[in-house]
Amino acid sequence: MKSLKRMAACSILTALLLGSTTVTAESVIQELYSEELTARTWEGIPIKHMDQHWAKRLFQWGISSNIINGYTNTNLKPDQVITEAEFLKMFYRAVGLAIPNASANSAYRPSENWTEGLYRTAKLYNHPTIGANNFALRMKPITKLRVAEIISGSQGVHYTGQYAVTYLIGQGLANSKATSPQQFDGESTLTRAEALQWIRQLALHGKLTIEQRPKIPTDLGLLPEMANTPPEVIPDFSTEPVTDEDFNLVIQGNNSELRFGDSKKSIDAQFGNSSGKSIFDDDMYPLFNAHFNQNGELDGWKTYLYEEDSIRPGVSRLTKKGIVLGESTITDVISRYGSSGVRGNGIIDYHYKKMNDGTYQDISIYDRISNMEDVCMIAFLVDDKTQVVYDIIVKSSLKDAF
Repeated sequence: MKSLKRMAACSILTALLLGSTTVTAESVIQELYSEELTARTWEGIPIKHMDQHWAKRLFQWGISSNIINGYTNTNLKPDQVITEAEFLKMFYRAVGLAIPNASANSAYRPSENWTEGLYRTAKLYNHPTIGANNFALRMKPITKLRVAEIISGSQGVHYTGQYAVTYLIGQGLANSKATSPQQFDGESTLTRAEALQWIRQLALHGKLTIEQRPKIPTDLGLLPEMANTPPEVIPDFSTEPVTDEDFNLVIQGNNSELRFGDSKKSIDAQFGNSSGKSIFDDDMYPLFNAHFNQNGELDGWKTYLYEEDSIRPGVSRLTKKGIVLGESTITDVISRYGSSGVRGNGIIDYHYKKMNDGTYQDISIYDRISNMEDVCMIAFLVDDKTQVVYDIIVKSSLKDAF
């Protein structure tokens, strides 16, 4: 499992582009493999009718992650109240489930309504719905209380009503400033944008997972205590400033540092000669892989947990912002780099453009990038269960990330 994730880390941007359903992504990938091309424009995730909407970036994220799609007229209808069936579709896609026929124009079982696979899945996971045996109720607006019951159930507990809300508030997963079920207003409905934002919060907490809800209600004594202060809601796409040093790798234990622009000769002097080339043309050293440009200068590196790391006591690998390989969690990454890079499914990646004054500007991968060679990347992979960082990747340009 881990070896597969490590290979994915080496081509993290390619995975992002292939994950997009747009023809643009596929054509960009094909063109980048041409040696005659030195720079390429990435068109991002363009969406219509939402240029001034507060949830534009949320929908770009949702589309790129295959969580949500528009209607036949390409209108995403962010302010439309979401139905139970629509929420199930959004939620199950977000946690990575393949839902047969969950599209009105699907070729799978064309005679079957698109909602059937969703409700079979809900039954499999014992998630509470009102539309399981009544098709008309599937198209009724879902309440926040029912969403709370489904989400809490996906975390492997069985609570209903105010207890489901109490659980989510205590876990920081309610996407609300409420400190009690009464403040939560569970009988109200929510829009498609608000539902997507709630799912985004699950991703930011590393809780975009799914488990079967137990048949027997969970002991109420296990509910978290309610705090008097409102729980913190993580901003959907926050950023933190970076400097040149943030693209370096610090190795504690031997007092060394891997710096962008260092020559291969100087790196060999510090760490010994590389053991050879990886399939991605990286030079392999005991604690990291390094990529050098045509001038022999370091322009990219990656480091990940090896099985033999347990026999290297006292040696830690970390970024300048203090993200320690094998120790820091998704929460640590967000606190130091911001929430903008959280993609879900264990991938966190940040993109920056160096300005003329030497500062770095955060760049959204969802927007158009006129020259990918101008944008650098810092990426982390976290373990699905522990949410601990096991892979760090830094590239001087998105084009080189291929």
